[in-house]
Amino acid sequence: MSIKQLCFDAHTQLRDQHGIAVRRTHLYELLAALLGFNSHAALTAEAVIGQVRQAWKLTSDDLTRLSKRCLALGYPSAESQRIVEAITALAETHRLVAVDVKYLVKLVAGDAGGWDVDDEEMPDDVGTDQPTPWQDAPDLDLDSPLLINALEQLAAKDHADAHYALALLLECEPPEEQDGHWYRQQLAGRRLDGPEKEWADNYVAALAQFDQYCQHLAAAARLGRPDAALAWAELTGEEADFRYAQSLAAPEDATRLLDLADQLGTSATVLPLLKQAAVAGDVEAMRRLAEDFEPDPVEAWTWVHLAELYGTDLTRMEAVYEDGSPADDDIPGNIFAIGGIDVPDISAEQHVVARREAARRFEIMRHR
Repeated sequence: MSIKQLCFDAHTQLRDQHGIAVRRTHLYELLAALLGFNSHAALTAEAVIGQVRQAWKLTSDDLTRLSKRCLALGYPSAESQRIVEAITALAETHRLVAVDVKYLVKLVAGDAGGWDVDDEEMPDDVGTDQPTPWQDAPDLDLDSPLLINALEQLAAKDHADAHYALALLLECEPPEEQDGHWYRQQLAGRRLDGPEKEWADNYVAALAQFDQYCQHLAAAARLGRPDAALAWAELTGEEADFRYAQSLAAPEDATRLLDLADQLGTSATVLPLLKQAAVAGDVEAMRRLAEDFEPDPVEAWTWVHLAELYGTDLTRMEAVYEDGSPADDDIPGNIFAIGGIDVPDISAEQHVVARREAARRFEIMRHR
């Protein structure tokens, strides 16, 4: 299913049942108006049409906006009423909603709670005098073929967010080599039936999904999405991809980059970004600096004292289970000690200096 097919069906219905000749391009414009945009071009610039899982009714404001757009396109009042009814039925039957692609990325990544459309740069001709559709559309159907089709069309225009949304929706591990036994048997000409055929087909599907995931993730990285570039570098383990991800990275990416740099033997290259992250309040970055990188003991303790101001004692040992959960005397299991970083001793006077500098950095961050 696609918006193209839905508009074709609406065009046919209006022509055959009501004798109304509507230009197909106008149907796209009218649907965009109903979903909160002043033009179809504005909708497709940064949004896609998807579906919600539960039925919902459009508001009187939505219908008024659609009716005005229909009249503005030159259709007589009598015809406009029929057209409005057809477009409204189309949207409600298929539970259509416009979804901002940046919001969609946050939703799929599990980070949509703090989304505020007012913080995003909107196209000039988006209708913003009413609540934005993607804020009023709970229970978005992420498996909707219509949504996937719309994202693919947008991705075909080198839209980085659309590529990344598709990558997140397709994200998967590469299929295990051992699972491909029956697939290879089939390639060798063996005829399969029953479970063997199903296993071979499942392996083919897994290969195809992983290939699509890689293609969209690589494209989003190439088009400059920092999070996609970092994920692609983690997937490939290639130094060139790491360097590219590093060139795009923000301070909050520092600890992930450091893990990758450790594998490549280039940890020192992440040091400036790690310090930016620590100054911005990343306690894990403070720990890595204090324990692994700072040659000056006073500077190392400065990061320890800064972590204290953020509520974490880096020198404290904690008992945990294998999964990292806190150990409990009443629950059996293997227990491990974590924390308690090893920092060289310094004098009381030096601690005063380190605490004073930590307080200064903390105040700077608080007033940003």
